[in-house]
Amino acid sequence: MSHTELICRSEYITIRDGVRLAVSTWFGKEYEKNTEERPVVVVTTRYWRAMEFGQDNPEFQPYYPYAAYLLTRGYVLVVADARGSGASFGTREAELSPVEVKDIGEVIDWAAEQDWCDGRVATIGTSYTANTTVCSLATASSALKLGVCRAPDLDVYRHVVAPGGIINTWFIKDWGISTAAQDCNDARGLLESGWKVPPGRAENMLGVRPVDDDRDGALLAAAIAEHKTNFNISDMGDRLTFIDSAITDNKKVKQDSQTDCVTTVSPCFFSNPYFFQDKIEQGNVPVVIRCGWHDAGTQLGALSMFTSFKNPMRVIIGPWNHGGYFRADPFQPGDGTQPEVIPVDDVLGLIANSLDAIFKRDLHPTGDAPIDEQFGVVEYYTLGKNQWKTTKVWPLPETRLQRFYLSVDHQLSHTAPEQDTACDLYQVDPTTGTGLYNRWHAQMGHPIFFPDRQEEDKKLLVYDTPPLEQDLEITGHPVVTLFVRSTATDGQFFVYLETVDPDGRVRLLTEGQLRALHREVSDETPPFKMFGPYHSLKEKDAEPLIPGEVAEITFDLFPISVLLKKGQCIRLAIAGADKDTFASIDDCENPEITVERNSVYASYIDLPIIDEREEQN
Repeated sequence: MSHTELICRSEYITIRDGVRLAVSTWFGKEYEKNTEERPVVVVTTRYWRAMEFGQDNPEFQPYYPYAAYLLTRGYVLVVADARGSGASFGTREAELSPVEVKDIGEVIDWAAEQDWCDGRVATIGTSYTANTTVCSLATASSALKLGVCRAPDLDVYRHVVAPGGIINTWFIKDWGISTAAQDCNDARGLLESGWKVPPGRAENMLGVRPVDDDRDGALLAAAIAEHKTNFNISDMGDRLTFIDSAITDNKKVKQDSQTDCVTTVSPCFFSNPYFFQDKIEQGNVPVVIRCGWHDAGTQLGALSMFTSFKNPMRVIIGPWNHGGYFRADPFQPGDGTQPEVIPVDDVLGLIANSLDAIFKRDLHPTGDAPIDEQFGVVEYYTLGKNQWKTTKVWPLPETRLQRFYLSVDHQLSHTAPEQDTACDLYQVDPTTGTGLYNRWHAQMGHPIFFPDRQEEDKKLLVYDTPPLEQDLEITGHPVVTLFVRSTATDGQFFVYLETVDPDGRVRLLTEGQLRALHREVSDETPPFKMFGPYHSLKEKDAEPLIPGEVAEITFDLFPISVLLKKGQCIRLAIAGADKDTFASIDDCENPEITVERNSVYASYIDLPIIDEREEQN
């Protein structure tokens, strides 16, 4: 569809407290003249609903491909700037605050009441707008029929900002700079922060697009002025060390009479979707969630939602980066540093197919299964086998845990150690890392690369199995348990599950991490389903290491589904730093670690295995 066939109409809508939100609606020119009603697809974003360019070409707009594709499938796209962002008025005291969540419901209601809408609405989004999609299920009216999203964050602290309590300084800095530039309408600053704009558009980009009636830009200037006091994550500082000083626990919330949803009673930098679980479940709106195996902790959050929330849910986990525009697969051909681009129409087609399954049940059923059977399932892609599978139960009932002990000569063994004293020393190397194209950097739109880790692993403490005598599938949540001594009072433990090819190439499969300060396993009930030891990450449970004394470090790795082939080896690699992504700990940058592997303190990893022979039978 050429740009002459599609137009973007922008206007303000006034919500309950008088704040004006900027909303853009995309129409085909020929459609604007007729009275046909269509379902509406709503996106609410804090990343600018539309941009102003020196050369005003609709095709330059980030949402143009979405609008054009959806219009051909029979949907109208509406994109709104969240309060305190873009051209909208108001301020932001947090990201995705309860007040903002309530706003989403009002935008949906506004869209449903327009004469070009048939009264039915869906929400869609990726990343932040995936979070707004999930949260829309909490405050929307009966007009909302479906949420379709890619890579939402069930728990922003645990799955992005401080996984395992280790602070993701790279994300905090980059995301903080880019959102600050957007909030003050600084187009140059946004580009300098690394914001990706297609070729030919950067030199024309002026900032966020004003509404159509704001001819002189006075309204936009007034809205931007209100953003000056916005919260920014880069200001959090030391408050990120503990989860309870960064966000409010979901048990410490109160009902707000104005918003009719939870509001925090202590500082909160980001409201998590699980805060609104009761409201989301009450609406019982179905949701489709797509994410990648190697996209931060989004796959972990999606599986936790699947097992924790009662809504009709379809979770799809595949070989994708954050936005779904690049393939992410450790077994891709080549040296692992060349991105395989996924066509835009393929990405948009997945969204439209999910919409059609609800809005066009008779015309566009998805697959062969009845519509009602398309929810309550997890579809997952097994890497190395290149096969999609479907399950109604997670974790898979057919998996069995196979234990691999850290053993002599840096081996992984099925046999428990018998020596009374045996250990390995590891001097933490603060220069080690996972590069700039890992699961964490994908959060800012980067492709995910899987280069050979042979050289990097020389800086780590590694343990290998002998070459596999038969194919072996790992599907689920590996859990590692290490007994360690340290010369420091704190530390970081990064564990990588890798495979070593017969020619020596090392491929990263998945990983996990934990800060030693947060190692206590809590006996409290976690806020949602977790698949490994529950570490509260709260200040009350913090426990410094005692230098020279044995401490147990146990945690789960991010889930994975992968088929390893006969002749490959399984490798467990241990590091104490990831310089490319995570903050070091003052005075604990390079301690000496002793990893125990004896009959008293047997360190090991449990892998969820599916026996290929049993599966074939």
